[in-house]
Amino acid sequence: MNSFWSSGKLLLCGEYWVLHGATALAVPTVLGQGLEFTESNEPLHWTAYDRTGAAWLDVPAFQDPHVGALLRAALDLGGRVPPSGHAVTHLEFDRNWGWGSSSSLTDLMAQWTGVDPMQLHFATSSGSGFDVACARARTAIAYHKTGAKTAAWSAVSAAHWPVDHFALVYLGAKQDSQLEVQRTRPNPSEAELEAMSAVSRSLAAASEVGTWIDGIREAEARTSRWIGQPKIQDRFPNVGATLKSLGAWGGDFALAVAEDPGELAYFTEHGYLCLKWSDCVPPLP
Repeated sequence: MNSFWSSGKLLLCGEYWVLHGATALAVPTVLGQGLEFTESNEPLHWTAYDRTGAAWLDVPAFQDPHVGALLRAALDLGGRVPPSGHAVTHLEFDRNWGWGSSSSLTDLMAQWTGVDPMQLHFATSSGSGFDVACARARTAIAYHKTGAKTAAWSAVSAAHWPVDHFALVYLGAKQDSQLEVQRTRPNPSEAELEAMSAVSRSLAAASEVGTWIDGIREAEARTSRWIGQPKIQDRFPNVGATLKSLGAWGGDFALAVAEDPGELAYFTEHGYLCLKWSDCVPPLP
């Protein structure tokens, strides 16, 4: 039996902008997705389990649109896809959390079939690819697209980040990343892209919680003006923390940053799932 594992992802800064070439800041998550393949004489079958152990997909592999597309693309890229056997995936985080069930699957498929994960991503998705880059990352990364189907990224030191002041707040409304990618928006100017890239670089270098608060406020304000949606902060007018959407706006999680970490208790007290940073993101060098 062959086994593989890929981590999930969180996009801290640069959502939407990263599609146009801005530098984004992202981290891998503690939880991810595993794949096990067992040889058999039966035609290739695919079973996917969620974090509770329930099978949410159990079909001949090529009959599922998403899995089938990945398999065909892997073959086109010269990958090794066995005609028979049983592939089983196990998701470690909630499917509704938007932590990268699709991107970790892309990377798992690449590991299993022996193809380049980014080539596989760009052959099957119009997303930026930062999430697939996170799947095997062991550090925070600074990521930017260099062309329509190319990208570059580098490791970012995160050991100095004031993560004791961070929490992740679940908003309960998973967004479809592919639909968000396809929405029509005005193209940002080069100056706007550089301004957002500068925010990502500032956050990456910041050790003071005040700098993080200022940075995520600027990122939210710039993104709100561009995509014409209200900031997530507007939903929490009385909270003593600053919030930033993570990924597609209106979706799953927000990053909450507070000068006083005690202020983060507000979310639990008001019925929101609020996760400690250290429970979601591995210690990053």
